[in-house]
Amino acid sequence: MGKNMYGQPAMNFTHEGGIGAIAEHLRQLLAQDVGNHLDRKLYEENLSRPTVSTALKTRPEVAPETTAVEHRQEMQEESLLSTKPYEPMLNLFAAYANEEEAEVQMMENRPSPGRTPSASRKRKGNEPEMFNLFSQENMYDEAVSQEEMTGEQAAAEAKWQERRLRFEEERKKEMEPRPFTGEIRPEYKNGSLVKAGEQYGYLQGLGTPEVQFHPLRLTVTQQYRAAYYIPLREAYHNLYNAEAETETEQPELREELNRQYDRFQRMFRELNGKDNAKFLLLDAGGREMLSLERSVNGKIQKADIFTVPVSFNANEVTHVDTPQEALAASLNKFGEVNLEYMENLCDIGRQELLEQLEERIFYNPMMKSHEIKDRFIAGNVIAKAEWIENHLRDYPDDGASRKSLEALRKAIPEPISFEQLDFNLGERWIPMPVYEEFAGYLFETKAHIHYTESIDEFSVSFESTNANITDRYYVKGEKRGYYGNDLLKHALHNTVPDITKTIQDKEGNDIKVRDAEAIQLADTKINEIRSAFTGWLNEQLPEFKQNLADMYNRKFNCYVRPDYDGSLQSFPFLDLKGLGIPSLYDSQKNAVWMLKMNGGGIIDHQVGTGKTLIMCIAAFEMKRLGLANKPMIIGLKSNVHDIADTFRRAYPNARVLYPGKEDFTPEKRVGIFHDIKNNNWDCIILTHDQFGKIPQSPEIQQEIYTQEIESIEENLAVFEQQGNEVTGWIKKGLERRKENLEAKLEKLEQDIKDRTDDVTDFRQMGIDHLFVDESHNFKNLMFNTRHARVSGLGNPEGSMKAMNMLFAIRTIQERTGRDLGATFLSGTTISNSLTELYLLFKYLRPKEMERQGITCFDGWAAVYAKKSTDFEFSVTNQVVQKERFRYFIKVPELANFYAEITDYKTAEDVGVDRPELNEQLYHIPPTPQQEVFIQKLIKFAETGDATYIDREPLSEAEEKAQMLIATNYSNKMSLDMRLIDQQYGDSPGNKASHCAAKIAEYYYKYLDQKGTQFVFSDLSTYKPDQWNIYSEIRRKLVEDHNIPEKQIKFIQEANSDNARKELFKDMNSGRIRFLFGSTQKLGTGVNAQERAVAIHHLDIP
Repeated sequence: MGKNMYGQPAMNFTHEGGIGAIAEHLRQLLAQDVGNHLDRKLYEENLSRPTVSTALKTRPEVAPETTAVEHRQEMQEESLLSTKPYEPMLNLFAAYANEEEAEVQMMENRPSPGRTPSASRKRKGNEPEMFNLFSQENMYDEAVSQEEMTGEQAAAEAKWQERRLRFEEERKKEMEPRPFTGEIRPEYKNGSLVKAGEQYGYLQGLGTPEVQFHPLRLTVTQQYRAAYYIPLREAYHNLYNAEAETETEQPELREELNRQYDRFQRMFRELNGKDNAKFLLLDAGGREMLSLERSVNGKIQKADIFTVPVSFNANEVTHVDTPQEALAASLNKFGEVNLEYMENLCDIGRQELLEQLEERIFYNPMMKSHEIKDRFIAGNVIAKAEWIENHLRDYPDDGASRKSLEALRKAIPEPISFEQLDFNLGERWIPMPVYEEFAGYLFETKAHIHYTESIDEFSVSFESTNANITDRYYVKGEKRGYYGNDLLKHALHNTVPDITKTIQDKEGNDIKVRDAEAIQLADTKINEIRSAFTGWLNEQLPEFKQNLADMYNRKFNCYVRPDYDGSLQSFPFLDLKGLGIPSLYDSQKNAVWMLKMNGGGIIDHQVGTGKTLIMCIAAFEMKRLGLANKPMIIGLKSNVHDIADTFRRAYPNARVLYPGKEDFTPEKRVGIFHDIKNNNWDCIILTHDQFGKIPQSPEIQQEIYTQEIESIEENLAVFEQQGNEVTGWIKKGLERRKENLEAKLEKLEQDIKDRTDDVTDFRQMGIDHLFVDESHNFKNLMFNTRHARVSGLGNPEGSMKAMNMLFAIRTIQERTGRDLGATFLSGTTISNSLTELYLLFKYLRPKEMERQGITCFDGWAAVYAKKSTDFEFSVTNQVVQKERFRYFIKVPELANFYAEITDYKTAEDVGVDRPELNEQLYHIPPTPQQEVFIQKLIKFAETGDATYIDREPLSEAEEKAQMLIATNYSNKMSLDMRLIDQQYGDSPGNKASHCAAKIAEYYYKYLDQKGTQFVFSDLSTYKPDQWNIYSEIRRKLVEDHNIPEKQIKFIQEANSDNARKELFKDMNSGRIRFLFGSTQKLGTGVNAQERAVAIHHLDIP
């Protein structure tokens, strides 16, 4: 910006191309000015050419075809650029050498009679509408009739029409995609903005033999932006790539980057300005370019790359004084011990270096290299020690290995004595001869017991029979008897036979029911066998006990978790200024170090302790050190933007792919998958839902589905051996699961046959580490068990969402040949089910569990859990027997197995100051309506007669879900009777009234502080077209407690990311005082608690 000859503000233009460039610029400006101000009618009246006749009004219209590319172009201009209603193209007249051709160009810019400008573009303010200047009405109002035209005029008009049609064809052809013949630069990707000839457009088909150029219709302003932006982008990538490859500063390239940025900034201001940011997002790499600026105290500043290298550590250590400093430098540069590098840094010989670092690094003969203590003295130290012992038998003079062996032996956990162990009959790791010897003792005859690992099945037989088998341990069923070998097999599996008997219903029909008396007798005898095993073990010789304890210690008490110390890390390229923090928590450094050492794990940190930053730093560090080539982060839709923003601020120059919602439409999804596959990203960030849309490897799916089907078939075979005594619903449930899996497997096999090369699946993308934020959302993984009647195990069928996660993790584990390959992050890794811990290991430690002899849930539970039958209250308030796995055994070893891959921290551990939770449980007596309904519900649960609860009789399918229906009605009734039937009325004693009163109490108590409150309910979420508990409580707050309605909001009303941000901002400022929502929508990714004084849960999740 400068001044003109009159001293007024004016734009100054700098041209680098001499007179030719100035002339070109002037022609463009004149073209735009003529287009804006030319009075066509007045112009034609002064021409010698005859006036065009009205015949042109009735000529056939040539309707231009609208291609998909043109549609995209129009959408981009309208939604992203917010341009004027119409601006002529750059070089509007420059391509035409004479006046007649220029007139043809002007005709092209005239709209057709059937189309008005408002149909495609909205006018802005009072800006002149370009189309109005050149509409047919203006041009032809004074035209003469066809009969008055002379032959010369008709010829001129025909020539005019011919030129116009030819121009339309040329213009249409110009906008068609065509092969791109320019240079394919390294940073280009599908969607990159480029220039081809005199046109701007975007690229598609990168990675294929023929890259396509798709022209864009850009306004003059947009083309100027492109003309200034593309050299800036090239200057940035030239500098970054050159310094990354050579690890040498490039001052000339850095000077060019600054020059191009300053040039763009003088013309269009900052890159992150509203119009510029929208334009840059037309380019596939535009988001990365926006990181060339950062905001500091509300002011835009240049990023570090304008002054210092960011692709390598310009301040890299070149000399240190001590071996300890050399070790730290090596770990930061390579992530491992590099002795040659360390020798050069401190000018100390290798032998002296090793001597001074004797307790810090150890030689690992398995890897043939030295390792830091945190990596070497970790994991299964007994297995490592045994391997080195075998190595030393062949190489007895290997002194370095001998020292390492001594360190491992010192680290082996203290052995657990036999007396401290709690053994279960049926633990798969115990040798079968032990069980055979016990069975021989108990049944007084020689026994043969065999365990088939592949099907997790025990088989039992005796060489002869006696009274112990046929009488003492015998249970009679209606159809068959259960002898000693049958009950011993059940005892090994920790199950009870499901014995049935025949009775007659009210109509005199025979029906099968469970024979409670026979089942109880069988359960008693089976528990007697299991208890006898414990007594028998205690009576064995000391040598026998010691051998059994040694076997246990070798398998389960062999893990060492180092005290991970991440203080040596310097985190090159981490921008603490951009994050606005002085340093990382020690807990964050240690967690990142653990993930780097182990190749993944579990970050079990409480909310607010910095899990997001741990995830971002660990992903970048793994990529930088070569521990992972292409890490991926997935998070909830509600907070994935915060993850991406944190990553961008932490590493502004990282190559991150973060497709937004609009980029992940079905039409664009395939392109995104190709981008993931064909580009070397530092990280890819997706939502859980987007991740779920990635096709998984058919081969991995086929392998896992086949394993699951085989497991179900094995369980069915076991049940078949029990004949008709097995309850039908158990068998039918397994058969249904088998049929579903077989259908999926059949479809997969067909997909494999029909597969084409254009389908990119997860395996082909090259993802080799997966960070899963809020990982508890994937806890519902399929598992197989014989304990079908045991309560509290969750749903064995699992969810497709969790199965999809297993496919992905197995793909990574297959690629790396080791466990983990993923990092789970959650504040609630285990919530309310025994199986959740097992499923964590199924995801992350399959090979290690297999080494322990555990191949399924039943095998795992046999080692670590105790099952018992106790009396509980049922849904109908009756006392019933419930069988559950009620507690863990061998807790220290189980905890160590979990802790080895887990970093657990509370807010107190991290040093985050939090107010003490004041938790209150409000007991609300039932209303008269609820008391009556409770009695009806009990009758329904007891009889299955749906008329008690004012329903039609249950269908056959509903009969199977009778207790589920009863539970659902019970939950709704406790919240509000109107959820069952709108005919029920309001009551001053219902939960809504009590809650509204309590909310109002806190409101007035903290009125001066503008205290805010959250209200959670999952049973009755907000729906604008029907009654719901949110709206009801709002009504009571407004009408009964005089609270302004504008201060009450529902999370469901914020249906976009920007709306959520504004809502949270209003909550933190106190403009909004109440926020209602469900656990899913309001429970995660919500940073609106700055003024919170109370949280109300209407139905406990």
